[in-house]
This record gives sequence, C-alpha cells and structure tokens, in this order.
Amino acid sequence: MKKMLLNSLIFTIKANHAWFHSAHHVSKGESFIGDHGKLYSKIYESLQDSLDQIIEKSISMTDCESIACPIAIYKGALAKLTCYTPPVDLSGKEIASLALEIELNFLLFLEEVFYDLEEQNALSLGLNDYLSALANQHETFVYKLKQRVK
Repeated sequence: MKKMLLNSLIFTIKANHAWFHSAHHVSKGESFIGDHGKLYSKIYESLQDSLDQIIEKSISMTDCESIACPIAIYKGALAKLTCYTPPVDLSGKEIASLALEIELNFLLFLEEVFYDLEEQNALSLGLNDYLSALANQHETFVYKLKQRVK
C-alpha cells in the first residue's frame, strides 16, 4: 500500500509539472510577464525538484528501484493529466483559474496521502517533513494564484 501511495504521488507531481510547464509556455495577456516568469515557472520548477526528492525517498523507503521507471511514471502521469483541462488556447485568466483548481486539488491529495501513510504506520519522520514542506510550498502558490484570479 505504501508503494501504491508513493507511486500515486509521483504520478501526480509529474502530471502537475507537465501542466504547469505548458501553462508557462502559453501564458499571455496583460499578466504575461508575471505568469510566465514568476508564477508558472516557479511552480513547475518546484515540482521538478519535488519529483526528484520523492523518487529518491521512495526508493529508499521501499527498496524498489522500479518506482523510478520512466515508462511507469509517464503512463501514470498521463492517466492523471488527461483529467485536467489543458492550458492551451485559453485566456490568461482561464489558465490561472485552472491552475488554482489544480493546486487546491493537489493540497487535498497531499493531505490524503499523509493521513493514509500515517494510518499505515508508514510515515517516517523524513517523509512527514517532506509532505509538510511540500504542502507549505503549495499553499503559498495557492495564495499567489488566488490573488492572480481576482
């Protein structure tokens, strides 16, 4: 069960990374400079770092290198990504609204993973810290996106 939860987290982070990288590329309108360089790029870059950390942590915690299989990661991420509306051909405000929705859902998902791991006695101190720090970082992104869509 722990491996399934960690895989799901990896897939979600990879899907979100791809979505926000696309949002960065298709930013437009009056908020282009801020959206392109200061908002979406910060989010997708942080997700890339988070992906690296959780894959390494997952290998360590499960002794299973298959968790890092790029084929499995891309397949899992694609399954999650197809549930999102792509940011292409949308207005800047529409992209920001979808970005906010994705971030809010990500925070809910992180909370579920946290409590599921805790319930299984599979939440190490380091993983607890990682998930808490990840939630903290994305709560900041939620604040910025909320301000952006006003």
